[in-house]
Amino acid sequence: MQADRPVVMPEDEVPFRLAQLLLLDAVAAQDANGATLERIGYYDFLSANLFLVVPSEGRDASLLRLAGFDPQVLAYASSSQRFTSRRERIQHDLALLVAYGCCRIRNRNGSLTYSITEAGQHLGGKFTATYATSFATAADIVVRQLRKLTDKRLREQTARWLRPDGPGGPAAALMSVLGPGPVLETSWEG
Repeated sequence: MQADRPVVMPEDEVPFRLAQLLLLDAVAAQDANGATLERIGYYDFLSANLFLVVPSEGRDASLLRLAGFDPQVLAYASSSQRFTSRRERIQHDLALLVAYGCCRIRNRNGSLTYSITEAGQHLGGKFTATYATSFATAADIVVRQLRKLTDKRLREQTARWLRPDGPGGPAAALMSVLGPGPVLETSWEG
């Protein structure tokens, strides 16, 4: 491995992000009218970081493990930073999908909603990577769970999921891998 070679993260690559946004197919299965930019941003990010949403036990967690997801991934420890950077890119990515004819925009009660087109569904159906199947499973679960929340409640709940403290926060996933901190055997008092 070369030390001077930069690390490239998949989410830094536009084609990868666009492919993930074809999760709009999962939105279409739940709401034919599509979803707002904000809601798609939550769905997109939480589908890639689903153990922030899904308890590590239960039917959905079992389906996600079978799809190859692991609740103890260290990346959950930096989820709030990744959420911020992903949200900054999503409008650009959706605009590209509209330009490619994979997504359409509608005005629904004064809000712009995005939904996948037939061409987008066709393109998404051509993805054969294991990750594509796994991500589609994750998106279905996340959209199914979150679509019932109002926009305000979704914002509040996501803020709680992204907090580093708490039993379900990203730090809990990190601590489950690392274990408890070292125990000091000496006193700091002089």
